[in-house]
Amino acid sequence: MLGAVTGRDPVPMPEKYRQQLIESHEAAERKARRDTLREWGRVLGEIVLWTLVGLVGIGLAWHTFDIQLGWVYWWSGAIVWVGGVSTAVVTSYRRGEKRGDW
Repeated sequence: MLGAVTGRDPVPMPEKYRQQLIESHEAAERKARRDTLREWGRVLGEIVLWTLVGLVGIGLAWHTFDIQLGWVYWWSGAIVWVGGVSTAVVTSYRRGEKRGDW
C-alpha cells in the first residue's frame, strides 16, 4: 500500500533486525502461553480446594445426630463451596483483565 501512495517500494528490513524481531516475538508468546497455563492451573486448584472444603462441611452434616447442627454444617458447607468457587472464578477473570487477556 505504501508503494502505491509514494510511487516507490518500502525499504526492506535488514535480515539481522528481522530475525531479532521474530525471536523476541516468539519469546513473548512463549511467556504469555506459560502465564496462561499457570493461571488455568491456579484457578482449577482453587476450585478443587473450595469444592473439597465445602464437601467436608456437608459431609459433617451426615455424621451428626443433631438435626439443627446438621443443617448448620450443611448450609455452611454449601456457602463455602459456592462462595469459594465463585470468588476463584471472579478473581481469575479480574487478573486476566489486568494482564490484558480480554
